[in-house]
Amino acid sequence: MVHIEKIEKRVPFGPALYVHCGLYDVHFDDLPTKTRIEKNYLAWETVRKKTNPYFVEGTGFEGYVVGTCRTPDAALETILNANQHILDAIARLYHFEGCFKSSLIKTLIGEISDPEAIHIWSAYLGAELGRLRVHVPRNKSAILFQNQTYQIVSLLPSMVYRKATCNVVQNYAVGYLDNGVSVIAPTQSKINVDLNMLKPGQQMAWLVAANIGRFGHPLVRNFLDKFW
Repeated sequence: MVHIEKIEKRVPFGPALYVHCGLYDVHFDDLPTKTRIEKNYLAWETVRKKTNPYFVEGTGFEGYVVGTCRTPDAALETILNANQHILDAIARLYHFEGCFKSSLIKTLIGEISDPEAIHIWSAYLGAELGRLRVHVPRNKSAILFQNQTYQIVSLLPSMVYRKATCNVVQNYAVGYLDNGVSVIAPTQSKINVDLNMLKPGQQMAWLVAANIGRFGHPLVRNFLDKFW
């Protein structure tokens, strides 16, 4: 049996999407539902919020490290390293562009909606997920976990959007199964990751891990990343 939790909150970069939809006369009722991008995002959110084997609330990356990381601490280290690689690549590429690097970070945490920064974060998210997917076919636990995740997603309602005052609001659902896959021994409890528990040098990598998923949102991918 699938237990479903409904969520209502603002869409990432909602004000920018609100403007975009007005400029291009986009009607949410006409949008295709249950697209590949939508299914992937619902799977990401389901892992992040409901079926996460390591953290009380995770990042979405956890489904890719099932079977290779046996403890929450090992998963945390792997995810931090992966997102530090993204930060290192950005630092090298934009070494002499301090203002743009600032725009990247502000866009990451939702303070601004810089179009170029959105496109770059979306590209890095796709590249990192592509790198992680390479290892999944050799990982039976990850295959089982991902199959179960998409079984849950297949039973979830489609995402629904509505315009609010200069913003866009989304309604969607995440879920979990009664007999969900357990990949951590009972003695290993989930941990609640907080910036204060991390070393200063790890905190930015966790901010990336915790926020980069917004660049995989269906509306962000379909409109802001492609056309804005």
